[in-house]
Amino acid sequence: MARRASDLPGPLAEAARRFESWRRDRTGRRIPEEFWSLAVGLGRRYGVSRTSRALRLRYYTLKERMESAIEAPSGKASVPPAFVEILTAPSPVVQTTPVEFESPSGAKMRVEVNGTVSRGLIELSRLFLREAR
Repeated sequence: MARRASDLPGPLAEAARRFESWRRDRTGRRIPEEFWSLAVGLGRRYGVSRTSRALRLRYYTLKERMESAIEAPSGKASVPPAFVEILTAPSPVVQTTPVEFESPSGAKMRVEVNGTVSRGLIELSRLFLREAR
């Protein structure tokens, strides 16, 4: 059932008039991107079904265009980017801390510790100091 332009909200009625004028003057040619952008914007505002009926467009064609359109900063639809770079924060650099032991006899041991001191380091230091006497 066709709706009269007077039954439609102002922007949708105006777009319907523009589409009809274009169809009268340029039959057989593809719908210009400018008109598709207009239809996508109206579809977001008034819904796919209502917009496709008012503008006499195929429902699924308009729906696909709405799903694939990405709003560009200028407000015009653009194609999705072919490449997206995802930047991540660099992993934290693990600081190594040198731990040096020197026994009364002059023997030396140097160990580099990453992060926290573990039980193994404590046991190693006890063994070193006991053996180095």
